[in-house]
Amino acid sequence: MITQQGTVIRHATGILLALTLALGAAMMSLALGARALPLDEVWRALWHFDPTRSADIIIWDMRMVRTLTGLATGAALAVSGLVMQQISRNPLADPGLLGVNAGAALAVVLAIWLMGWQDPARLSAMAVAGAGLAAMAVFTLSGGARAADGAAILRLTLAGIAVSALCLVFVSGVVMLDQGTRDLYRFWTIGALAGAQSDRLYRLLPLLGVGLGLAFLMARRLDALALGAQSAQGFGVRVGLSVAAGLVAVACLAGGSVALAGPIGFIGLIVPHLARRIVGPSLLPGLMVAAPLGGAVLLGCDALGRVLARPAEIQTGLVLGLVGGPVFLAMIGKIAK
Repeated sequence: MITQQGTVIRHATGILLALTLALGAAMMSLALGARALPLDEVWRALWHFDPTRSADIIIWDMRMVRTLTGLATGAALAVSGLVMQQISRNPLADPGLLGVNAGAALAVVLAIWLMGWQDPARLSAMAVAGAGLAAMAVFTLSGGARAADGAAILRLTLAGIAVSALCLVFVSGVVMLDQGTRDLYRFWTIGALAGAQSDRLYRLLPLLGVGLGLAFLMARRLDALALGAQSAQGFGVRVGLSVAAGLVAVACLAGGSVALAGPIGFIGLIVPHLARRIVGPSLLPGLMVAAPLGGAVLLGCDALGRVLARPAEIQTGLVLGLVGGPVFLAMIGKIAK
């Protein structure tokens, strides 16, 4: 009983901590930029909007959509990374490392270049399709759920690197063919929150909601999958169906996040490890922590990029690369030991 109560307290504390960090990061995102605003002014603008005050206009018309997009994108990437690590039993799995983000980016770039699409609904559909195809390709090349644990980790990582590199090479080639797509090139190979649009966010929220809902719904089955395919079958879990549902959730979340902010990396790799450190290996509380924590990390890096290069800004993907690279190397060192 004491152990169970301690676990519940640990989970509740972790979730509360993650939500507090997300709220703090959102306030920081609203306050920082080319023009810094005091937190009390931000708070007043949130509750007592006045269209005659310039600070209120900056917050609601310029920074609010960017902040909400960062929260949604970070949550989607963190949850998709946690689900992918659970399915693959690979601590280095994430949508960026395993080619899912790159597949979504390639699908979107092809849609823009070949068909001239600009509508967020169409682009989000292409992003999801590209993410789904990349996820299926990587998982199939790695041997699927029937692969042995050691072989699965090596094959999944190598297949993901190969698929990601191939997709990004095509992305680079496509945008280089059109001299007017330099900004598109930077966006679809690095990722940023600078181009956040309210119309795109509102249209993609249902897609992200489907992915999040499916991830939470499959949490207990995916927990069993972490023990291996044979053990999961012993618990009555239909492995093929569970893996397929998990990949659909990853495709929706990764595809939607790419359509929102480009192929941002490292969130889906690092945040799941932080979530497990906070609440343990159980997937359901891990998802509850990873979602707000992912938004907090992404907004924190975005705010850092805006502050370091003021009045210009460093793209969010670059900041995450600088921060996430050393963390990723440290993680590899620990896993190797």
